[in-house]
Amino acid sequence: MRMGPVICVLGLLAPAFVSLATPAAPLIPAKYTMTYADLHGEVVLDNERVVVQKLVIQPGQSAGRRTNSADQLLVFIKGGVLKSAAGRSTVWKDGRVQWRSAADRSDAGAVNSGATPIEFICVSLKPVVSPTKKPANEPKYRYLNYPNIPGEDLLENDQVIVQRFVVNPGQWEGVHAHHPDMLYIHIKGGQWRGPGAGGAAQPVSVGPVRFALARRPATRDRLPGSARSTAR
Repeated sequence: MRMGPVICVLGLLAPAFVSLATPAAPLIPAKYTMTYADLHGEVVLDNERVVVQKLVIQPGQSAGRRTNSADQLLVFIKGGVLKSAAGRSTVWKDGRVQWRSAADRSDAGAVNSGATPIEFICVSLKPVVSPTKKPANEPKYRYLNYPNIPGEDLLENDQVIVQRFVVNPGQWEGVHAHHPDMLYIHIKGGQWRGPGAGGAAQPVSVGPVRFALARRPATRDRLPGSARSTAR
C-alpha cells in the first residue's frame, strides 16, 4: 500500500511576483470552463486564479465536441481507453496529464471504449494582471521541493510546472516551503497524520483538490513517519 501519486501544479498563469492584493477584473466562471457537448462538468473549485472541473466519461459514452476559451491542464484521476472520431484508440493512465492551449482548435471528442468510467480533472487558467516591474532576482518558477521525496517533472511551459510525488507508508516529506498558486490533486487517497489534534490521522479521499494562495515559510507540515496509506 502507498499514498500517492500526488500531482502538484505550480504557477497557474500567475507570475510568482504578482501581488495577491492586486485587484482582478470581474470574471465569468463559465467563460473559463471546458465544455463537452455530451458531458456535464462539476465545478469543484473557482477562484481568481483557476476554475477546476471534475468530468466523468462512462463506458461507451462519447464526450461530444470539445470547446474551450482558456489555457487548460487535464489530469486523469481514473484512466482508460479513449477512441477518437478518426478511430484511433489511446490509453490514458492514472495520473497522466495533457496541456490544452486556448488557441487549439475544437475537436469532435472521443468515446470511452473501455469497461470502466474515465474520470479526469480540468484546470482552466484565468488571466491575471502582471506588474509593470518585476522585482530583482525574483525567479519566474518555483518548484515544490520535498527533501525526503524526489519529484517527477511531468510538464513545464510558460504557464505551469506540473510535478508528481509518491508518498509511501510511514514516510515524511521533510521540512518544506509552500509558494503562492499551488494546486494539489490527489490521484490515490490515504491518510495523513499531522502535528495537530494530538497527531490524529486525517483522511485524504481520492481526487480532492487543494489550492494554496498564501506564501508561507518552510514549516514541518507533517511529522516523521506520519503518512499512512489506506489506498490500494
